Amino acid sequence: MEALKDLYFNEKGFVFDPDSGAIYSLNTAGSFIVKQLQKGVPANRLLGEMRKNFDVDETTARGDLRQFLDLLATFGLLTETLA
Repeated sequence: MEALKDLYFNEKGFVFDPDSGAIYSLNTAGSFIVKQLQKGVPANRLLGEMRKNFDVDETTARGDLRQFLDLLATFGLLTETLA
């Protein structure tokens, strides 16, 4: 399961990483994913929530989620990734 570092997030989609001082701007889908991860929603449930909220098929949701999680990992914003 992916878990976020301790980040500050506001409703306009801005994320602040206090460890690095970096600020990120997220689109609607990215904001949705970050909110769900902060709540501890597991990836398999997150896929269903994405499909429901964004009216996308499972393949698209899965690909978008994986791409976004990979991006978070690239920026060092995930604390763990377990299969």
